[in-house]
Amino acid sequence: LAYALCLLVAIAWLWPRLLINKVSVSRKLDPGTPTVGESYEETFTVRKTGHMPAPWIEVRDLSQIAEYQPGRVLSVGGDPVSWKARGAYRRRGWITFGPTSLRVQEPFGLFSQEVRVRERTTVLVYPRVRPIPDLMTSSVQQIGNSPSFGAWADYPPETGGVRDYTPGDSFGRIHWALSARHNRLMSKTFEQPLTTDIWILLDLDRKVHYGTGENSTLEYAVSLAASMASQVHSRGRQVGLIANDARGTFLEPHRVLRQDRLILDYLAIAQADGSASLSQALAWEKMRRLPRRAIAVITPSAEPDWVRLLQAVRGRRTTLIVFYLDASSFGGPDMNPSFDLGQDVDLFVVRSGDDFARLVRTRDAIRIA
Repeated sequence: LAYALCLLVAIAWLWPRLLINKVSVSRKLDPGTPTVGESYEETFTVRKTGHMPAPWIEVRDLSQIAEYQPGRVLSVGGDPVSWKARGAYRRRGWITFGPTSLRVQEPFGLFSQEVRVRERTTVLVYPRVRPIPDLMTSSVQQIGNSPSFGAWADYPPETGGVRDYTPGDSFGRIHWALSARHNRLMSKTFEQPLTTDIWILLDLDRKVHYGTGENSTLEYAVSLAASMASQVHSRGRQVGLIANDARGTFLEPHRVLRQDRLILDYLAIAQADGSASLSQALAWEKMRRLPRRAIAVITPSAEPDWVRLLQAVRGRRTTLIVFYLDASSFGGPDMNPSFDLGQDVDLFVVRSGDDFARLVRTRDAIRIA
């Protein structure tokens, strides 16, 4: 009996050591070009060669991807065993699938052997691209009836909104119904196509960002930049991007194929690691010299310095857009924004949970704070 027991233990000890070399696992994933929130599907296949039974095999994923546990315990005969595992991309940037742990055990449960399969698949996940207000029809905020925009009769019939009446506005611009309702004169603003390239100025100063994960000013800002770039590129225009990150990123608009992908590649890995404030970005002077430009600022900063710089680059052929992220809605301090960007700047105030497609142009941050 003692000899039989020793023989049994010897067989149990030897079994997984021989079996581990006859078992393999493979993973198949179509990386594509996913964005945050998209789902993925990965196929696992376990194969065994030879005639040695494999009653207990454990496959364990070592990727450390949040909320993704595709591993299984199974037995494998002569035919391969496959299964599919599904998940969703929860964050942007580089995501690595693998390595994989493969462990076999003999029938008595006394001994096991484990091997690590180092094969990996790396995927670049892009930020969310969401519907946003149509930037290609930015509101004309020109005061009066400047010849550069034509007389009142030259405006298209549809209006983009209203603003307070300014001396010099023609009677044709006055919105009489709203003027009567508010007991003061209100002038119409008209839609004018954006026919120039656009510069996105993305604030990545680490000191001004708040929140965690997707519910953060950083992720909202990156998603806004990606959505804006995609919209403008889809209309045949080009996009440049400036960021005050640690590298001082400066991506100029180029009439080359896949320029939109270069912007998205950067936004996929962008981090708020800058130490310079938005007002210290080196691009303000260069943008002022551009003959025709559209500038879109994305920032959670309520400091007045960048507001003064933005006002300094305005001109008769300049379209100015600001997306102001309300840090207090992301768990940050109340900035008490009180700046007035002027009549010729389209301001969008963005708060946590806002639907980008429903953002509304305004003129003064304090009016809706």
